[in-house]
Amino acid sequence: MNLQDIHQLKEQFERGTLTPTESVKQIVRKLENEDPAIWIHRISHESLLERARDLEKSSPKELPLYGIPFAVKDNIDVAGCPTSAGCPDFTYLAKEHATVVKLLLEAGGLLIGKTNMDQFATGLVGTRSPYGVPGNAFDSSYIPGGSSSGSAVAVAKGLVAFSLGTDTAGSGRVPASFQNLLGFKPTRGKLSCRGVVPACRSLDCVSIFGLQVEDLSIVEKILAIPDPKDPYSRKAPEFASPQQREVPKVALLPPHQLEFFGDELAQKAYQESLEVLSQSGLELEVFDMSPFLEAAGLLYGGPWVAERYLACNPLIEQSPESFQPATLEVIKGGKESLALDAFEAQYQLAEYRRQTESVWESFDFLALPTTGTIFTQEEIAKDPIGLNSKLGHYTNFMNLLDLCGCAVPTAFRKDGLPTGLTLAAPAFHDQAVLKWAGRIHRAAQTGAGLDRSFVPEPLTTVETDLFLDLFVCGAHMKGLPLNRQLADLGSEFLRTTETAPTYRFYVLPSTQGLPERPGLVRCSAKTQSIRGEIWRIPERNFGAFMKKILYPLGISQVLLRGGSSVYGFCCDASGVEGCKEITELGGWRAHLEQDA
Repeated sequence: MNLQDIHQLKEQFERGTLTPTESVKQIVRKLENEDPAIWIHRISHESLLERARDLEKSSPKELPLYGIPFAVKDNIDVAGCPTSAGCPDFTYLAKEHATVVKLLLEAGGLLIGKTNMDQFATGLVGTRSPYGVPGNAFDSSYIPGGSSSGSAVAVAKGLVAFSLGTDTAGSGRVPASFQNLLGFKPTRGKLSCRGVVPACRSLDCVSIFGLQVEDLSIVEKILAIPDPKDPYSRKAPEFASPQQREVPKVALLPPHQLEFFGDELAQKAYQESLEVLSQSGLELEVFDMSPFLEAAGLLYGGPWVAERYLACNPLIEQSPESFQPATLEVIKGGKESLALDAFEAQYQLAEYRRQTESVWESFDFLALPTTGTIFTQEEIAKDPIGLNSKLGHYTNFMNLLDLCGCAVPTAFRKDGLPTGLTLAAPAFHDQAVLKWAGRIHRAAQTGAGLDRSFVPEPLTTVETDLFLDLFVCGAHMKGLPLNRQLADLGSEFLRTTETAPTYRFYVLPSTQGLPERPGLVRCSAKTQSIRGEIWRIPERNFGAFMKKILYPLGISQVLLRGGSSVYGFCCDASGVEGCKEITELGGWRAHLEQDA
């Protein structure tokens, strides 16, 4: 089975050997023969074709996700589509896109549908849904993993190139491990959760499933934008590159802290995974992980369950019969939580965080099994809560302790089921995690999804450097005379976008050998949005770039449509006196076309 990642699809689109319309037709044919339980809501064939035709009016080189098919979990809003969170009686029609969906569509992504999930994102099994159980891609008698079950299976079977899930207790990592995929859980707050039905709102993350790390990196860069409308959104602090050692040091669980729940096949696969780590160029050493494992018990044994109760109240009070039995049993326990319990748990968690700090003084990463075992659907049906808790043994602490991590396929069990490790690091070390997750994945040679022959591309875009996102709206855009200044400094194009309608736009005359340039001036009156591009420049090179900028231009915060802001070119108001105003054209390319 030959699955196609983002790079392969983009290459075909750019060569002209594939069009979005042809891609849609191929996907629809695949969907006709696939498990309907993967999906809760699919975009209609007609709407997909309409979207494909709209994309074909643009160039593949203009949009980083041009025509790339993707899916989102059904607790993530898509305007005009129902959001159920796996509960029919909870369903509502979304009025606007979740921030992450909006950004993916603006980047040219092709949304195929909304995927099945454990109800209210409560579960790691993938079986707690009234919409059916997506079969494990490798053996349908086994659980797919949850709660992002459909999102993982859709990628593993090649129905989409990547997908979004959510991750609070491991929902973006456990299904990845069970489907031979990479599952990336970013730093909490790095990707906006606005428009996502909460599980535990203070801990929730949007996660990404993909075939290789390059795909995860591309999508993460598009989505990692501070969202002023999400109170939990966070921006990376200003610190030096977190990767301090030339040969990273990885903390492993000591033998007495490893738990495989009697699963000898999982234990043997773990030993093979350790060999992969060694082959990846990492230094390995055991370390006492007790505080991490003890912190994991707080997620469901502490007051955070009350957040789950809040997320689905009043429905749980008015119509408890709307809930899956296991889901109801877990969530209803949150009603009894007291403020005293909440503070006591916070104190405990603070102690665990302090105890875990010593790990990061000596190590760059933590590597541990993503899960200690896997279960059949029949086994889960007999003990849905007890067995589910075993799947969270190595995952539940991650968000509580503010870590980022990536599940990586590293081995196949002797029964043919995939398994893997999770590489974890402190908050905002995302790029370092992705870089080394990619090396581990290539060393493992497990392929991706059902395609055991898939060979991940060498990493080219994942760095441990810090970056600055820059809005450009003139000669620095793609294909224009000054774009080379950005390219020579290692900058990457992210996406096209528009300013908020609070700017005036002018033509500055050519000077000192430079071509005509735009002057973007902020004003108080409502005007026309100005189209431009976001480029990501390494912070270490920004000073060299600034030396090339001449008065009246400078760098300031530019307000974008939707309310977010980014650094960008602005112009001193005194510098546009006597200059031609082109605000009504809405962008520099329109001005160039008019002059031509």
